[in-house]
Order: sequence, then C-alpha cells, then structure tokens
Amino acid sequence: MEFRCYTFGVNDEILTAVAPCRDGQTDADRGLEADRAVLYAALLLLFRPAVRIKPALRTAATALLPAVRAFCAGADPDLAAEAERYAQACGGLAFLVQKAAEWRARMSTDVETR
Repeated sequence: MEFRCYTFGVNDEILTAVAPCRDGQTDADRGLEADRAVLYAALLLLFRPAVRIKPALRTAATALLPAVRAFCAGADPDLAAEAERYAQACGGLAFLVQKAAEWRARMSTDVETR
C-alpha cells in the first residue's frame, strides 16, 4: 500500500512516501488495521446509521453490518459467529464485545422508556 503526501506551493508536486506512523509496519499489519477500520465503521453505523463514512469504507462496513447487528442483538447465531470470526481475525474482538454490551444496554433502556 502506498501513501501519497502532497506538498503545495512548489508546482503542487506529488511525492510518494510512507507516513511516519506507518514506519516499520508490514503489509499484513496494514491489512489488519484496514480490517479493524471496517469493523469499527460497521459498529458506528449500528449506533449512528446516518453517520458520514468514506464511500470505500462504507461499502465494506455496510456488508459487515448485518453480522455485527446479529452479534450485538444476540440473534441469528450463524450470522453473529461471522462477526465474531471477523473481529477475532483482525484483533477487534474485545472492542466488538464491549460495543455489543453497550448496544444491549441501550436497547434495554429504549424498551423501558417506551
């Protein structure tokens, strides 16, 4: 993966460089980071459906959203297991479990106030 840095003022020249925060990362590290971003975006869409997310990320997050919703709601074990496997593979399982607990608490509060 290549990161593009832009410098302005000198012919709007485009330089290709690795961002300093990515020094020493392997392609596998960056892949896991990208997968976690999709998981985080899917959870964000669950909590705030109208949130603005970059189109490329939104496409992947929207595809993962049904599995994340099933995991958080404790419904459809097969679909929930898909979200769990995805989160485990990218190192985001603890975050998924934490957000699922928050989602359940929010849903039980919403039911009680109706």
